[in-house]
Amino acid sequence: MRSIRRRRRPDPGSGAAASDHLDNGDPGAWSATADSLPRELLPADHRHRAERPALARRLRQVAHPRFYAAQVGEPALAGDVDAATAHFLATGLAAGARISGLFNPDVYRERLAARGIAVAPGVDPFLHWLTVGWDERLVPTVLFDEDFYLARHPDLANGPEWAFAQYVRAGCYAPGRSPTHFGPNYGGVPAPDARERQDPPLVDGLLHRAGDYDLTRTSWLEEGVVRGAGKLAALASPQMQALVAKAAAIEPMIAEPPRERWVSWPPHTHPMLLPTAHAEDVRRQLGLVRADTVVVVPGGTEAGAGLTAAAAALHEAEPGSNVLVVTTDDPRQPDLGIKAETVDLRVPWTGATEHRRLLGLLDLVRGVRPRRLVVAGSALGWRLLSSYGTTLGNEMSLAAVLAPSADGELPVDDFQGCFDLLDWAVTDTEALREELCARYLLAEAACARLVSVAACATTLPELVLGGGDDG
Repeated sequence: MRSIRRRRRPDPGSGAAASDHLDNGDPGAWSATADSLPRELLPADHRHRAERPALARRLRQVAHPRFYAAQVGEPALAGDVDAATAHFLATGLAAGARISGLFNPDVYRERLAARGIAVAPGVDPFLHWLTVGWDERLVPTVLFDEDFYLARHPDLANGPEWAFAQYVRAGCYAPGRSPTHFGPNYGGVPAPDARERQDPPLVDGLLHRAGDYDLTRTSWLEEGVVRGAGKLAALASPQMQALVAKAAAIEPMIAEPPRERWVSWPPHTHPMLLPTAHAEDVRRQLGLVRADTVVVVPGGTEAGAGLTAAAAALHEAEPGSNVLVVTTDDPRQPDLGIKAETVDLRVPWTGATEHRRLLGLLDLVRGVRPRRLVVAGSALGWRLLSSYGTTLGNEMSLAAVLAPSADGELPVDDFQGCFDLLDWAVTDTEALREELCARYLLAEAACARLVSVAACATTLPELVLGGGDDG
């Protein structure tokens, strides 16, 4: 079977017209070379359209290869739209796999029945939607509320493009764009080539805890929205409205509609939910109940003189303690010269916003209950200290390794504020130590907590053993 080949992708900046090209057969925008769709699985009065390229274009437009690959167990298909759609037509369609995370067969049948239309026996629901449902502009998923979306983006209401088609093409890649009352479909931002691979952030939500769901029918993300919608429906019941009316008679502001309607139900409940779930998965794979020391580094093969010396001094002071090295930006683990457990956060948190990455790191650190946290060169680690250092300082000892970047700057905006929270810090050189003491007019006691590499072996064990690292 030949695959669907794309000649040229429509200009993302062309607005609504781009989707029209996808569906109107503009030869300048798309070229379909696929075999025809299975004629026998199409509605009887639409089988004459099986060889028309418009259906192949629609199929390719809504495909999410990574979601499909997870169902059929073919990782090689995850980043290839053409290969995924070809595989779907060859085997996945007959097996009942979903090529699109924004098509749910049960939801489609239910909404179709509401319009007095049924899928005839022998007709595939997805192919029925590509023909009848698409032409009827019927949304086949709970992950998109057309009325809500148009209310938030009224410019789409009178445009030539169907709002759901615009969401499939562009809206689902826009960070923070809410297609339902419950916020964005899974937090985060897409990778730079997400549109090219047709891999929007919502696929992460569809695949979250995938082992607990039959992905050909539903997913964690869809179940969360269904339950949230049930809660909203309960709030609109006559009994609840009567209770609100009684309360409003006492306090009129209760009757004022909220600006946003948030429902406390996964996956839309609290900004910590998704980072916590990621951190839980990472900890489970790590198999570590507790770490004595957590070292947060950006990653890379070079550990640096200060970090190597600090690790050796800690090992000398506490030879039986275990160390967990966390990389935040580069999965390559630096060699500290001591035995250590390692975990990478860059891959699990790919596409996440900086705030969510910060919350995820916070949850991971707290989850392994360390006696000591050491930040060494990681900008995210310094943000953890500046944002949550006061709280963490009540739970564990805080420390750092200071090494300037190539331009001579430290990877922290508020050094003095962070340093006040640290029990000790190691500098790569004595010159850097003296410069910091002078630049920030540090008191003698504060300067004593700054240790150069040269003095690390003799001074650091004393600071470690004598200075409140039992938090």
